[in-house]
Amino acid sequence: MMAAASIARPLHISGKPLDEPIGSASQEKPIAFDPLQHLCYNRPSSTISLHDLGLDFPEASSQTAITAPFPLLTPSGVRELRADIFRPDIVGKYGSWKYPGVYRIRGYGPAAPFAYSMWRSPEMLKACSDAAGVDLDIIMDYEIGQLNVQLPKHVDKNGAITDNLPPPEPPKASSDDVEPDEDGADLKDLVSAWHRDSYPWVCVLMLSDPVGMSGGETALRKGDGGILKMRQPGMGYAVMMQGSMVKHAALRTLGSGERITFVVSMRPRDPMLQDTSTLRTVKPISNNDELFRQWADYRLNVVAQRLAKMRDTLQAEGRPAAETHRLTKEWVQQQLEYLQTTVDEMDLNDYIAPNFK
Repeated sequence: MMAAASIARPLHISGKPLDEPIGSASQEKPIAFDPLQHLCYNRPSSTISLHDLGLDFPEASSQTAITAPFPLLTPSGVRELRADIFRPDIVGKYGSWKYPGVYRIRGYGPAAPFAYSMWRSPEMLKACSDAAGVDLDIIMDYEIGQLNVQLPKHVDKNGAITDNLPPPEPPKASSDDVEPDEDGADLKDLVSAWHRDSYPWVCVLMLSDPVGMSGGETALRKGDGGILKMRQPGMGYAVMMQGSMVKHAALRTLGSGERITFVVSMRPRDPMLQDTSTLRTVKPISNNDELFRQWADYRLNVVAQRLAKMRDTLQAEGRPAAETHRLTKEWVQQQLEYLQTTVDEMDLNDYIAPNFK
């Protein structure tokens, strides 16, 4: 196992406070992300480790399974993000039904300039890396990012997706709208199937008002089969999760409110760390022409970075010939396995079907 990378940990990256009124979106067309106005990061108060969940994965890049929820976006940041994504041209082209009442939006990349500039900004990546405890990078443009949208009860759950665009300003949840929550009922009603993510890390950002919300948590499966629920305390809060290691599911919100989460996939920036990425869960829901192009590019870029590091290693003088042969042979074997995995993951006959149990 390769050693996990550590990063310098800043105290916070903070714009305007989370309790500031949202106001109105500043654009008729999307603007660029401004960390001074839109980012409000404070380090998570605690983390839950893989050990805490009874899980053991030597290939993990960190022992963190999931962080406690932490503030990430200001109210104006939430509003600008929603205004950018929930445009008819974005939702119409990149949205698809998961099942009645829940749809996803993914694969838009630079077509949503506020979202794209936000997740590609050094400040956002620094905040997410700080929370996770390992230096992270976006996996590829295609995964900026996936929105999972649970529609309120009063809207047509079987109509056109573009007829169900959430407003830029999140509606206030009302405790009067919440239905009684029977013991365990929410575990039978999922927004996403039980799964492990295709990519090592995810940032899960809440874009709805959870006040008065019943349900809507992220459920994590422990090693002994038990369930841990993680709830976002507020709009603009996020968690960092090593989702490739932890089986999890999103629970449906009960009542009449919306539930909108923004999921962005990441990987350790250090090319020498083990890369556990796979495409098996995302191939069935993606434009594979674009997904495969970006996948091949990112994987070859990792190999190029590894090659540069290996060349530097072999430049050291005084190494016996047998040692140079051994190091080179081991490195080549590792890259052959990595490149073969890169090709195998593009097999369209190999994917993981949803599991709602």
